[in-house]
Amino acid sequence: MYSLFDRAKREIISNNAMIVNQVLENHPELETEIIDALSNVSSTNDFSVLEKYGLTNLSSLDYLDSVAEMKKTFYIVYFVFFFFLMLVFFIYFWLNERRRKKEILQIDTYLFSLLSQNININLKDFQSGELATLQNDLMKVTSRLKNALESSTQAKKELSKTLEDISHQLKTPLTSLLIINDNLSSFTLDEKTRQEFLKKQEQIILHMKTLIITLLKVSQIESGMTPLKKEPVSIKKLFESVLEQLELQLVAKNIQVQMNIKDSYMILGDFTWLSEAILNIVKNACEHSYENGKIDVLVSENPLYLEVAITDYGEGISEKDLKHIFERFYKSSSDKESIGIGLNLTKTILERSNATISCKSEVGKYTTFLIHFYKSVV
Repeated sequence: MYSLFDRAKREIISNNAMIVNQVLENHPELETEIIDALSNVSSTNDFSVLEKYGLTNLSSLDYLDSVAEMKKTFYIVYFVFFFFLMLVFFIYFWLNERRRKKEILQIDTYLFSLLSQNININLKDFQSGELATLQNDLMKVTSRLKNALESSTQAKKELSKTLEDISHQLKTPLTSLLIINDNLSSFTLDEKTRQEFLKKQEQIILHMKTLIITLLKVSQIESGMTPLKKEPVSIKKLFESVLEQLELQLVAKNIQVQMNIKDSYMILGDFTWLSEAILNIVKNACEHSYENGKIDVLVSENPLYLEVAITDYGEGISEKDLKHIFERFYKSSSDKESIGIGLNLTKTILERSNATISCKSEVGKYTTFLIHFYKSVV
């Protein structure tokens, strides 16, 4: 641009020289006046004389070769400038489109890998806003799919283990029933033995019924088919309901239940399912208490949780069994009649009710089940 500006100034000087030379050829005496006029920067610009002859129009200079050459130069400069500008824009958009196509291809490959359940690949960070947003959403979806797949895999393993345990638990009583049934069909069997077989058969059927009903309850809780309510529950009324259900067992062994529960103690939960959980604990305490014994229920509260302690003073639990009592189908060496699922159901219900349960015991002295109902999510 500076070279064009200098050239324009040279053309003005050249034009002035041509005019001055033409005038001085005929009037050499005007040289001083002409030079003064060209060098007097303070002189006013009066175009009246030029206008009189139509020389104020820019096209009046087109006869000059220098003006035509300058116009041509300007056209070339502008053309080169705009061509270069268009080329830069073209290269920019071409590179940007190429990059976008490459990123879209990566997304397509990534989605195909997800469909093939290959969720361990990662996307590189994208630069463009839309694709970066899409990448972020895809990574969220992938994270959820990964968690769902892991949960599904874990659920399948647990289901397989549960079915294996159920099969094992039902296999023995079913075999016993088949043997009893074969014996009952014998014509040589005396009436006393027949009655004994019938009584044993009834016990086995009741055992299987209890097992199946309890397993159905566990599956309802674990699968979420039966969502637990979140309603205010009175701890005192909860234990009163449980003791009413166990009245016959408690009377049969002459066991006294001493409760220290304030009327104001409340928790959030499902009364029906919490009754099921507490029932299993108190029933367990009753079964393992000595006759004419007692069961203590002590409830206390602090800013973090409400604590329920249920203590019996019976057989106790050995240290070897204590760490397994909440496992499904676990039976202690001293409790062969148990189906080994009641305490597991209790633990499942309490965990779904924002509570925890633990146990401490000493053989021949006591067993205490300790429940913490937390006031906030843990």
